[in-house]
Amino acid sequence: MQSVTVIIPVYNESLAIYELLRRVTAVPLEPLTREVVIVDDGSTDDTVNKIEAFVADHPRHAPSIKYHRALINHGKGAALRAGFVLATGDVIIIQDGDLEYLPEDYPVLLSPFKDESVNVVYGSRFMNGNPKGMKLPNFVANKILSWTTRVLYNQKITDEATGYKVFRRSILPSLTLKSRGFEFCPEFTSRVLQAGHAIHEVPIRYDPRGILEGKKIKARDGFIALWWLIKLRLSKPFRAMRHSTARLS
Repeated sequence: MQSVTVIIPVYNESLAIYELLRRVTAVPLEPLTREVVIVDDGSTDDTVNKIEAFVADHPRHAPSIKYHRALINHGKGAALRAGFVLATGDVIIIQDGDLEYLPEDYPVLLSPFKDESVNVVYGSRFMNGNPKGMKLPNFVANKILSWTTRVLYNQKITDEATGYKVFRRSILPSLTLKSRGFEFCPEFTSRVLQAGHAIHEVPIRYDPRGILEGKKIKARDGFIALWWLIKLRLSKPFRAMRHSTARLS
């Protein structure tokens, strides 16, 4: 591994995006080279101006930043797939456009890739205990999704819905990704496991935000995610699926 691409899908994140970019570019990753791919998914607020202001204020980072702007809002899955096309790094980090997930955890997320057999790493919010501030409905939904993944895909996992999904770019051709919205997470998990890639987990920190601070996931998205895990599992002939389980710290 020589290079890392951080893909940031954003939609109406004007309150957080400037500070997020500052923190993403400040994390020391040497000797790895860093590329940042920002995909604005049709924002209608001041997000675009904040992105352009950051690039103008930090010209030394400009060569490593790629920016794609969609004219209308297509959804997180569509934005990420656009980002995958632009990415050139050996390893891809998916970074949500808010500040719930801490870029300072990148070294922890990337450490398992020193083992060439590791292709996929998830940052788990639950490996060091239950995250403070997570609302009960979100907590329950996360537990159900992780339990469903264990049962349907024979993969022991503590945080299926984590925003920190990190993987080698070389596995993308083995995945069939078509989702457009928040169902990207269960689709990605399902396709990764069906392709035979084990998911390794490392503990991360988490700073949950509420609706007033711009959180976009709704209760119905949890039911949609559950349905996607089930329907994608049923789309394959049933057979025992064996995946090594790793809990790295």
